Amino acid sequence: MSAAPNTPADACAYASSANSDRVKLKLVYSYDGSKFSGSQSQPHGRGVEDVLRAALGRVGIFAPLISSSRTDKGVHALRQVSCVECTVHWELPRLKELINRHCAPYIFVQHISPVPRDFHPRYDAVARCYRYVLNHGRPSPFLSDFCVFYPRVDLAALNAALTNFVGEHDFSEFMKSGSDIKSPVRELYVARAYSFRNLTLINFKANGFLRAQVRLMVANALKSVQSGRKISFSRALSRIPFPPNGLYLSGVSY
Repeated sequence: MSAAPNTPADACAYASSANSDRVKLKLVYSYDGSKFSGSQSQPHGRGVEDVLRAALGRVGIFAPLISSSRTDKGVHALRQVSCVECTVHWELPRLKELINRHCAPYIFVQHISPVPRDFHPRYDAVARCYRYVLNHGRPSPFLSDFCVFYPRVDLAALNAALTNFVGEHDFSEFMKSGSDIKSPVRELYVARAYSFRNLTLINFKANGFLRAQVRLMVANALKSVQSGRKISFSRALSRIPFPPNGLYLSGVSY
């Protein structure tokens, strides 16, 4: 696969070199998941993709939108990635400005750049990162959509529990039932918690994640700390995912 252009503003030159009057664009954006019924398009039109597609339609872009990852209702994104094709006449800073105008206030496009025509935001991804936010401060209704209020936890014990997830494992016990997948095996590169003031931030990085896997890993790690029992891949300590509002898709690597 050929490398993408170094300058995002050079979409027209890139498209010309590909002998095409169309260009594939990569959109990197964030969203407040509490305002949507998940990232995927929904019958009632309240998915993140529904709003983003509508914004693209307002500027005359109607091609299919393909995203790197799916997030559940209430889950946020710091750096989601999607791709769409359009004609080459757009100046990318102006396009970004117009899309953000129509997506406001709950979706914000941070960056738009041209990519090769064979780039796929999902299948070309080599890793995905998620972050879970626990708040040990006084509960606030103004923050409750963006973190989970939880008593302060022993950080060393939490990290000892999280270490069990690192490596290649069958995560069948850590996904929602009814998931349609080819294999439950995933390789986790990072599972680590950090303290920052009144927050505990739990970071995960893997080659892929199953549905609700991160929320179930957080639930099991905290259950392990509370009970002193070890994480088990044959029988989960908890089958109830932790709430979605503390979870963020923090990045996708290519």
